[in-house]
Amino acid sequence: MDELLELTNIYVVDPVFFPGFTASAERGPDPWSKDYSRLRQFLVLWTFLYLSSLIVYIIFASSTFLAFYVRKRRENLDPSRKEHHVVMGRTSEHTVNVAYWPWDTKQIREEIWVSTWSLCIMSGLVACADMVLLVGGLAKLYNNISDYGYVYFALSPLLFLVFTDTLIYWIHRALHWPSLYWLHKLHHHYKETTPFSAFSFHPLDGFAQSLPYHLFPLFFPMHKYLYTVTLMMVGLWTINIHDRMTLRIPGVNGAAHHTIHHTKFNYNYGQYFTFWDRFFDTYKDPLSEWPYELDEQRLEKERIKEMEMKRAGKVAPIPDEEPSENKKVQ
Repeated sequence: MDELLELTNIYVVDPVFFPGFTASAERGPDPWSKDYSRLRQFLVLWTFLYLSSLIVYIIFASSTFLAFYVRKRRENLDPSRKEHHVVMGRTSEHTVNVAYWPWDTKQIREEIWVSTWSLCIMSGLVACADMVLLVGGLAKLYNNISDYGYVYFALSPLLFLVFTDTLIYWIHRALHWPSLYWLHKLHHHYKETTPFSAFSFHPLDGFAQSLPYHLFPLFFPMHKYLYTVTLMMVGLWTINIHDRMTLRIPGVNGAAHHTIHHTKFNYNYGQYFTFWDRFFDTYKDPLSEWPYELDEQRLEKERIKEMEMKRAGKVAPIPDEEPSENKKVQ
């Protein structure tokens, strides 16, 4: 990241805003030319993070929306096929996306607007953290694969996912406590999510859930270019889990799981995996819930089975209401 920001300074910021200025080739202890002040470093980092996040959000959220909502909406499938799904009772409209809904244009405009200003503030908060943790030299980011070997290089993304998923599970669950839910409520305003819901957070909510990504290199070495690519993939995954098109990979907390989190609130807190949800009994199988399971008889059997288990004390009852509506802390 430091090289990218250095190049941004030299080839974008200097020519556009400071023509005639040439940065010194001499480098200080920090990964910046000594001619750049801390304030400028922060402003460039903030702008870089904001614009890169916004570009990723606009391009991939729009692409996913066009592919899974607009295009698929026009496909009329054979009603005998499993994926056939009548859209909200409209017999003339069908889609292969079983979680599809006739989207609300007003909601989408609101999601884009909230994401735009929230990403700006979140990027500023992250820039403050990164000035100390990453750019300040505290992170264990390295340049040469040979420093830790190819095996560690290959396994470090998985270690990154396990570490961040663990912390995010607890941060996310804590944000559902009534005392903290005011931070997270904005994101749960969208019960029926779209790809544009991905970054529609309160800035402090988004910052809290992003902290594990920036804490990881403090404890574990990671190749700096691999780290940058991994952060980009995190953004894409965040968009993916809000588009409701699940890949159904065992053990992976996909779009279907996160859809159920938005509709039932107190389940599926994980970001990448279902392990912690299963371990702490906050897991809800999305394939046994509407809209992923459309068989009404099976749904009814699942509801009866769940009620019997609750009455027998084998499953702790977890309310489906928002924390602000039900004061019990799960």
